[in-house]
Amino acid sequence: VLPHGTDGPMRTLYGNVWSTSSAGQAEGNSVADSAYGDDGLPLHTDMTYYRDPPGLQIFTIIQPAIQGGESTFCDGFAVAEQLRQSDPEAFRILSNVVRRYRCIDNTTGWHLEASGKVIEVRDGQIVGIRHNDLDRLPDLPPAEVTEPKKIDEFYESLSKAHAAWDKLLS
Repeated sequence: VLPHGTDGPMRTLYGNVWSTSSAGQAEGNSVADSAYGDDGLPLHTDMTYYRDPPGLQIFTIIQPAIQGGESTFCDGFAVAEQLRQSDPEAFRILSNVVRRYRCIDNTTGWHLEASGKVIEVRDGQIVGIRHNDLDRLPDLPPAEVTEPKKIDEFYESLSKAHAAWDKLLS
């Protein structure tokens, strides 16, 4: 069944159907995303380089792997809530510091870049998670932080907050 108003297959950034296998890809399809390949990926949010990463994705399997192919999933909202309780300062930092993410595909010519907080909070409620170290660009201190000592403190506190987040994810 096609969505109302369409007369053909739905097109995504990755093609009509996005296959996360690099084997047998049709000519011209993107393989720029970190999902391509044989190695396992760390826990992450997909498409952090979109203005609004998807809130829900549905994965289907066409052909199961003979060996491997397992997936690990995590409730990022629960981890963020646990961080809020166990390390309020790390939670404050990750829900206030804006981080940048990028994906460039030289084959197809697209360049996507977006920014956002690791933990998005509105009215005290956790409403989003944006975590992908594979797509994250180097962090920049806020524009008002210009003194070298304050810049060092920014990086040190962000590094500690990210380490606390990673510890809970693992």
